[in-house]
Amino acid sequence: MNNDIYNHLKFELGTEYDSFEFQVISIPPYEFLENNLSLESYEYFGDNSKVLGLITKHIFLYFNADVLMRVELLYRGDKVKTLKRKLEELNVTFTVNLTLKLFYSEITGLTVLMYQNKVLDSFYKY
Repeated sequence: MNNDIYNHLKFELGTEYDSFEFQVISIPPYEFLENNLSLESYEYFGDNSKVLGLITKHIFLYFNADVLMRVELLYRGDKVKTLKRKLEELNVTFTVNLTLKLFYSEITGLTVLMYQNKVLDSFYKY
């Protein structure tokens, strides 16, 4: 059994922009700085918007120098318990460079599953 997290998530950090070139559209802010890295933001409009067995409302991809650094998966409603259970049941290992955050926003009514390269974490020290 291969227990790599990327077997279950649609997008692998470190993937080149060319892999998504015709499936994304640039969104504002088109470029911003985070932890001294320039990130370009895109919304994904590819064929399959189902990740971890649930249909997403939006998928946002963030690239630095054409390398995927962050993914935000947005789901309608409060799906935190469901997604947490699904992730626990997968019994997967996370790469050393991956940070995953899962939360529900009452303001937007959306659950956000965000994963990113640790270099974007403000608390991460080299």
